[in-house]
Amino acid sequence: MRPVEVRQWNPLRTFQFHILLDGEEVAGVRSASGLSWSTSSYEVWEGGNNLHRYANPERVTWEPLTLEQGLAIDDRFERWAQACLDHAAGRVVDPAEPVKRIVEIEVYDFHSYKFRPSRGLRARKYTVHNAWVSRYDALPKLDAMASEVAIVSVELTHEGFVIEPHDPSEGITPGFEL
Repeated sequence: MRPVEVRQWNPLRTFQFHILLDGEEVAGVRSASGLSWSTSSYEVWEGGNNLHRYANPERVTWEPLTLEQGLAIDDRFERWAQACLDHAAGRVVDPAEPVKRIVEIEVYDFHSYKFRPSRGLRARKYTVHNAWVSRYDALPKLDAMASEVAIVSVELTHEGFVIEPHDPSEGITPGFEL
């Protein structure tokens, strides 16, 4: 019998971003959207000057983040959504499944695979603070006549995010070519 050649295959290699929940990577998230904020303004009219107003920033509103994942064996989003539902209903929440979590989105430059074949160089990292599941679509549209992948959708409400730029300690700047 001839020995079979075995090659290591990383299914996450094809994704250009990775999602981490409390530092642990979530497998196969298809898309992430809605990471934005808006600021409302507070207008002040000066007495005696009716032609000019002063606008100042007042409140910041963080838009919900939406993550979509193919229906898979990984049930972390489902467990997290159940913990949020239990918390809202006043039931006891398992301490191993916290309601509010830190979500990190790492975006990679796969054109730099020559330097880091496993995933490329990290171009950006978004750290989302105190996120919790505000909407969970557990059962996607199922159609036996279509050849589509079933997609689970999770909407996260959060208390803000921080953008971390490329880390120059990785040695190569994004877009660098030989």
